[in-house]
Amino acid sequence: MRTYWVAYQIALQETLQRRSTLLMDRVGGFAIVVSLYSFWTALIGDKATFLGYTREEMLTYVLALNVLRSFVFTGRGWQLVGEISSGKISSYLVRPLSYHGYALALDLAQKTVHVCASFIEVGLLALLVRGGLFLPSDPATWLLFGAAVLMSSLLFFFLEFMISSLAFWTSESGGPLFCFELFLQFAAGAFFPLDVLPEGLRRALEATPFPYMIYFPVRVFLEKVPTSEALSLLGREAMWLAAVYLCAMAVWRRGVRSYAAEGG
Repeated sequence: MRTYWVAYQIALQETLQRRSTLLMDRVGGFAIVVSLYSFWTALIGDKATFLGYTREEMLTYVLALNVLRSFVFTGRGWQLVGEISSGKISSYLVRPLSYHGYALALDLAQKTVHVCASFIEVGLLALLVRGGLFLPSDPATWLLFGAAVLMSSLLFFFLEFMISSLAFWTSESGGPLFCFELFLQFAAGAFFPLDVLPEGLRRALEATPFPYMIYFPVRVFLEKVPTSEALSLLGREAMWLAAVYLCAMAVWRRGVRSYAAEGG
């Protein structure tokens, strides 16, 4: 455990040292949030509600998106692809540590920095628009929301890890990872609540693990999901997480065997 804690600390320092990259990432994220808020504000207009969301709830949804995108969607997928393609992964495979735990520690370091920055951005936007925010009144909601977000982050980590592991077989694995991340933004509800989609398409997406990353946690936070239903959905999210974890580990093990055979 100490090894991963040290890795986390070093990665945290390295992330903070890359100030220009961090700044550009956060400026881009803030621009998306402002654009989404302006778009939804124009749609709501003078109406009391729009698609079941009040102005306060929609503003909260947009601000929550910024925080969740920073925590859930920050990952090391492209670094893993580069390490496999360049052969650098060999130096990790011979060390007495679990690469998954090591990658998770580095991932958490990036998330720590980006989440802290996202809270500053959320506070800034809330001051600029001077709009009311929706905050849960039931303490249980905060616990359910926290559990949903934690599993969302792990779900994304192992999904991205699985896609990135395709680099063991092809040097063009960046393509699948790019398509995955692009589709994920839409399917997870990172641009808009999935309520706006036709019912058939929404139900089809709800049969995948993607809505559990953004859409479901935010709906729990806005208390649009009864506690009993939220617990049921948390159970489904846990099952998706277990399934994705097993698949990611299976792909990784096959990839390492293939890599060792070629390298040997």
